[in-house]
Amino acid sequence: MGLFDRLAALFFKNSRDESLLQQGLAHAKAKRPQQALAIYTRLLDSPSTNSTTRARALFNRALAYSSLDKDQQALADLEQVLALPDVPENVQAATHAQLARVRRRQVNP
Repeated sequence: MGLFDRLAALFFKNSRDESLLQQGLAHAKAKRPQQALAIYTRLLDSPSTNSTTRARALFNRALAYSSLDKDQQALADLEQVLALPDVPENVQAATHAQLARVRRRQVNP
């Protein structure tokens, strides 16, 4: 595969991943967390998902788990976000805030 083909594959892969993230968000907004979970997990299972997309998918999957009252899974995903390298600041800040909310909910059910 030539250089152009490799670059094109990266571009389309990132575009496809972004499209999947948007589909997951649409399911979440439509109150279909199970469908959103499936999409986010698909992104996370792919070894070629870049770190920014992985962080966003983990964060969004944590929100979906949280909406289903699956706090342990949500906490695990949120902690994974913070362990990733090069997580965008906005995702880090949102992750810290969501961690605090889920932990508070566990203490005060």
